Amino acid sequence: MGKRQGGWRPSRRLLLGAAVVGGAVLWGGNTVARLMRNPSSAKDAGRIADVDGHALPLTPMENAPSHDASLTWLTRGGSVNDASGLSRTPVYGMVEVSGEKDVAEALTFARANGLKVSMAAVRHSMGGHAFDDNAVVLDMRKFNAVSVDAAAKTMTVQPGATWHDIQNILHPRFAVKAMQSTDIFSVGGSLSVNAHGMDHQAGSVAGSIRSLRIMLADGAVLTCSASENTDLFRHVVGGYGLFGVVLEATLDIVDNAVYRTSREIIKSEEFPRFFSEVLEPNREIGLFYGHLSTAPGNFLEDMIVYRYEKVAEQPPGDQPPIGEPGAVGVKRLIMNLAKWGAPFQELKWFTEKTLEPRFESCTVARTAAMGEGEACLVTRNNPMHDSVPYLFNDLAGETDILHEYFVPRAAYNAYIAEVRAILHNQPCRC
Repeated sequence: MGKRQGGWRPSRRLLLGAAVVGGAVLWGGNTVARLMRNPSSAKDAGRIADVDGHALPLTPMENAPSHDASLTWLTRGGSVNDASGLSRTPVYGMVEVSGEKDVAEALTFARANGLKVSMAAVRHSMGGHAFDDNAVVLDMRKFNAVSVDAAAKTMTVQPGATWHDIQNILHPRFAVKAMQSTDIFSVGGSLSVNAHGMDHQAGSVAGSIRSLRIMLADGAVLTCSASENTDLFRHVVGGYGLFGVVLEATLDIVDNAVYRTSREIIKSEEFPRFFSEVLEPNREIGLFYGHLSTAPGNFLEDMIVYRYEKVAEQPPGDQPPIGEPGAVGVKRLIMNLAKWGAPFQELKWFTEKTLEPRFESCTVARTAAMGEGEACLVTRNNPMHDSVPYLFNDLAGETDILHEYFVPRAAYNAYIAEVRAILHNQPCRC
C-alpha cells in the first residue's frame, strides 16, 4: 500500500474565493485610479442637436477663397470645439494672434472675402458662443500682455491673458477687483459675457473697467468706457464678441487684503434673509459664496455659506506665492463617485461639510494680522486662485458643462422649490 504524500492543497472553493477577492481588489484599484486620473486629452463629443432635436450640420464652405499666406494660420479649414466638447464647428481657419497687427490683417482679409470673424481663447464660453460656422477664428491666447500701474491701482491687459496668470503677477501687493469665481478664463472671455464672481460688492466685471480699446469690423480703433463712446461700451461688455475685437482693457485692481475665513450651514430658504441681514450690511465681507447640498437626504435644502471678512489691508511682507489647489486626485475621485448615486452623493456632502474645514489652507500667519488667535487667515488672492483641476477628468463618453441661472432675490425660494421638484424626478445615474 503506497504512502500518501504530505502537504496542503487548497480547495476549489478557497481558490474561487481568492480569485473573486483578488478580482474585486484589482477592479476597485483600477476604478479608483480611473476616477482620479488627469485628463489625457481634450474631450470631443461632436456637435449636439439643437433645441428641437435636429442634428446641426457640419458643412464646410463651398468654393472657399484661398488662404492668405501672410497670415499666421494655425489651421486651414477643419473644425474646432469649445471646452464642453459638444460644439464641434467647421471653420474657414484659425489665425494665431500675438499683436494688433494680426487682428487688423485678419479683419482686412475677412472683409475682402466676405467671411465672418470670431474670437476665442480658452473657449469656456460654452454653447457655440466662441466661433461661428465657416468663420475666421482669431486665437487670442498669445495676445496676453499684462502691465500694472501701482500708483493708479490699475492694470492694462490684452484679451488672451488668463486671470490665473494675472493673479500671479499682482500677488502679493495687489489683487483682482472683479473676475469669475475660478481663474481659468481669459479676460476677453470674461468681458464678452460680463462675468461676475465672489465679490458681491464689486459686482460684475463691467464695474471694474476704466476703458477698453476696440477694433471694429472696418479696422477702426476706438476707446470706450462708461463715459466715452458709451453705446459701444454697453454693447461690447456682455456682447459675446459681436461688436468688435477687444485689443486691451484697463481694469481696476485692489489691495490684496487679509481675510478671516468662516462658514456656516443654513437652510436654503433662509438665504435671502441671511444675505440682506448678515452679508450685505457688513462692508468688511469682501468675498462670499454658497454651496447647496446635492445629497438626497437634504437635496437643495441645506447650504454652506463661505465668508471672507477683512482683518488687514495688506498681508505681511514675506507672503509666499499663491499656492495651487491641493488633494486634486481625492477631490476628483469624490466628484466622480457622486455621479454613481445616493451613497456617494451623501459622502460628497459629508466631506464638504465635515472634513474639508480640517484641511483648510491658512496662508497668512495668525500673528501677522491683528492677533487673530485661532482664526484661519488668507489673502484675497488665495480663494480667487482656483483653477478647479478636480472638475476635469479622463472619463470617456461624458463631459461636464457650466449652467448659470440669474434669479431675482425675491424669487429665489420659489425657484429653488421648483428646481428641487423637477430634479427629484430625474433618473439617477447609479
